[in-house]
Amino acid sequence: MEENKLKRVLGFWDVLVIAAGQVIGAGVMSLTGIAIMMTGSGVTPAFIISSLLTVVTILPIAILGASMPSTGGLYRYTSRLLSAKTGMFWLPMFLLAQVTLAIYAISFAEYIQGIVPGVPIMPVAFLLLTALFIVNLLGVKLSAQVNKVMVILLIAALLMFIFYGMPNVDFTVFNAAQMAPDGLAGFFTAVGLVSFATGGAQVIAELGGEMKNPKHDIPLVMIVATVGVGIIYAFVATIAVGVLPIAEVAGQPLTAVANEILPQPLFVFFIVCGAMFALATTLNSTFTWITKSFYAAAEDGLLPKKLATVNQKYGTPHYLLIIFYLVGAVPILTGVSLTVVAQLGTGLSLFIFMFPVLALVRLPAKEPELYARSPFKLSQTKLNIIAGTALVVLGYQTYLLISDLETVYIIGTLIYILLSALFAQVYSAVKDKREIKSIEVGNEF
Repeated sequence: MEENKLKRVLGFWDVLVIAAGQVIGAGVMSLTGIAIMMTGSGVTPAFIISSLLTVVTILPIAILGASMPSTGGLYRYTSRLLSAKTGMFWLPMFLLAQVTLAIYAISFAEYIQGIVPGVPIMPVAFLLLTALFIVNLLGVKLSAQVNKVMVILLIAALLMFIFYGMPNVDFTVFNAAQMAPDGLAGFFTAVGLVSFATGGAQVIAELGGEMKNPKHDIPLVMIVATVGVGIIYAFVATIAVGVLPIAEVAGQPLTAVANEILPQPLFVFFIVCGAMFALATTLNSTFTWITKSFYAAAEDGLLPKKLATVNQKYGTPHYLLIIFYLVGAVPILTGVSLTVVAQLGTGLSLFIFMFPVLALVRLPAKEPELYARSPFKLSQTKLNIIAGTALVVLGYQTYLLISDLETVYIIGTLIYILLSALFAQVYSAVKDKREIKSIEVGNEF
């Protein structure tokens, strides 16, 4: 199998950096101000509760990763524990969701334009996408090393923001009247909103075939990255809402507060290593894991086997990397608006994570031997509760996303989902007929 050619080079710290790079994205820079607009100084507990809820939603995938680590884990859990047809239905939705690659690159370029006015956005976005594509083409270890440097500088920028900001916080704003001005409804809407900033660590389940100790590292990294980043976010949110009057920061990015508390050279460092690296690390981390489910599907025969070819020198699936590079490049080169790209990508992002979560309840019955050796051996009832709770939270978050879309994009997303289901049904029927014919021919000899 080609999976055996993938190099097991990722240790705990490599995977933790990939997860942290995936979690710390542009969300904390842009969503904090929006959450303040919804819930005032309640933004701090909103981030804390959101991180805890995120742990709930990723716990099923953590259990699956510890029980049956695999390259392309999200697809394999779906196809092995639910059905191959469900896996085929899942793949085209996963593909469309990855147009979000363009969001990270374009947003990165927009920050550069903020520092150097006149810089063309689309060429810079394309260059960043291409550079990180090449880094990942040269090996997952190199990608992890590049990410490590950027994540260290990114966390340094956030810690610097916290260090300079905490002495300036007016803690009197943290009172009942200002922590939930729109009541519990506004507060929990903000919790749902910032969950898009605290999520992402579950994608390391895609890298099980390249980890040195996946059964140990997958669940531990998911929880440590989510909780650790959530704590940093809570401090950042406290400063964002406690330095300037709430009316001045509501709906504004973190740059407004950063400009108030940081000397100009450190402000530039915050913009480059904070805001811009938050985007670059997410883009780089995405390239690291994005190919794995399609790679696994090619190995299963659902896609052409050629796609699973691994470069002998670098140990990377170069054909699949090219495909996803093009998925990210097309919106940039065609000039599709960032709003359209975001709506197309995020409309499916949480929905596709529901499938491996649902697959958890089938684990003991479908893979009893693997589950017997799992470090997470829970009763069926407990597995059902964990998966059910995660599905409720994911469903609520998906509703928040979908309800905010324009009608045309809601209809377009639903049509795409229906076409994916039809494609899976037809493909499965054709595949079954071929297998029956193959058996009949074999019986003639």
